[in-house]
Amino acid sequence: MGRRLGIGQHDIMNRHSEIRAGRRRNPLSGCERKNRSLASLGKTILWLGVSILLLFGLLALPAGAQDDSYVNPSPPEGITVRQIIQRFAEQEAVYKQAREHYTYREIVKLQTIDDRGFVDGEYDDSFDVTFDDQGERVVKQVSHPRDSLKRIRVTPEDISDMRDRMPFVLTADEIPEYNIHYVGQQDTGGSHAYVFEISPKAMAEGQRYFEGRIWVDAQAFQIVKSYGKAVPDLINRAGENLFPKFTTYRELVDGKYWFPSYTRANDTLYFSNSPVHIIEDVDYTNYKRFGSESKIIYNGQELPPDKDQQPQSPTNRRQSAPPQQPQYGQQNPNEQSQNLPARAPYRPQQTQIPRRNGPNPAANLPQQPVQYVQQALVSLEREISDAITNRQISTLERVLTDDFKLISANGDSEDKFGLLDDIHQGRAGSFGQPQNLQVQVNGDHAVVTGVREESVPTGAHRVQTATVRFTDTFIRRAGEWLLVESRESAAR
Repeated sequence: MGRRLGIGQHDIMNRHSEIRAGRRRNPLSGCERKNRSLASLGKTILWLGVSILLLFGLLALPAGAQDDSYVNPSPPEGITVRQIIQRFAEQEAVYKQAREHYTYREIVKLQTIDDRGFVDGEYDDSFDVTFDDQGERVVKQVSHPRDSLKRIRVTPEDISDMRDRMPFVLTADEIPEYNIHYVGQQDTGGSHAYVFEISPKAMAEGQRYFEGRIWVDAQAFQIVKSYGKAVPDLINRAGENLFPKFTTYRELVDGKYWFPSYTRANDTLYFSNSPVHIIEDVDYTNYKRFGSESKIIYNGQELPPDKDQQPQSPTNRRQSAPPQQPQYGQQNPNEQSQNLPARAPYRPQQTQIPRRNGPNPAANLPQQPVQYVQQALVSLEREISDAITNRQISTLERVLTDDFKLISANGDSEDKFGLLDDIHQGRAGSFGQPQNLQVQVNGDHAVVTGVREESVPTGAHRVQTATVRFTDTFIRRAGEWLLVESRESAAR
């Protein structure tokens, strides 16, 4: 990036101040402009051909799988598909029973995004899944949910999906309810996995199901990733209750179990009156084995207890009354009471960029596997580049810390909100996809280096393109990786 989003040339670094001062200048000579135009034309033709080929390849993949490598459709070697299903169903049963003996915190963040890319409503909630004095499993609110949603509401089905469908489990007991189709093999998040398509055979009234794709680790035979949605959507006389597509990632806990780490949904819900773009994040943090006398039994045998595990006591002995849940996925009743048309287009009342990234609400977060973090940060770098190019303010507002700094090659710096204002005003330009990425992880800190092509406006109808080298520093807060600093230099 950099003050001017990282073009490593002095005239481009100063373009914002020149534009604001009303000055226009062309940093290239006539000959240089001609050569640059010819090179740009050739590059455009080349990229057009590549883009067409990539488009046809991507259309064959589901949305949640497009960030992964190619799915190899060849059958597994040394094991049959039926045996794979049987083995991961057995491991999922162990995982499901083991998770019942862990405490953890679940943090939910839901945002609606307006047509300009700004957040126009939020829903935040967090609760602890723990045990009471009698060792019974309970869910305790950490704080009262914060709700400023205007166009949708959170429904009981949404709450159920957050707790049960997003951390999808498929044991031998659930397998008869689903169609399971082997897709192939794929490397994802540093893990070689078998890929399966999942869909319910039938839908019993009042029951919720998962439909989508799962990735099963070829060594551990546990689900390490799932992509899809909770079904069915509920459309009846009472209204429309629609549900987003989501991706859930798991992480290794206590060296044994692949527990859910976080869920991400970035989808548009197409209501009959108007679509609503939502971004939803669910973090599962602070896994701790509950130190009671409970045992995990599988196939008639007790699994060995964790070594060096100290008994854990419940963190909160006073259970708060469950708050009344707002409704997400259905029309806000306040709209009806005001005789407004259902799903009326949102008219923003303010244009300021919202500030977030407050104090870390979770402590003692579990460490994530290095290969998982590396894959997540590579995907995040791509998401940041796309967000700058497409002027998606809400995405950048979410992934940049409030004290974020951009430092250009000539030493100029810009803070988070100055950058977002430049992007909002169309002064930022566009980013190509990052290349030659290198990721170094040290606990909750990580550094990503790479190069990319950036194009920025230098006048009314002029754009300057250059290749830059960047070093991005990330930190992990509440289970989410955030960008703290970006330094850039001219690529050699």
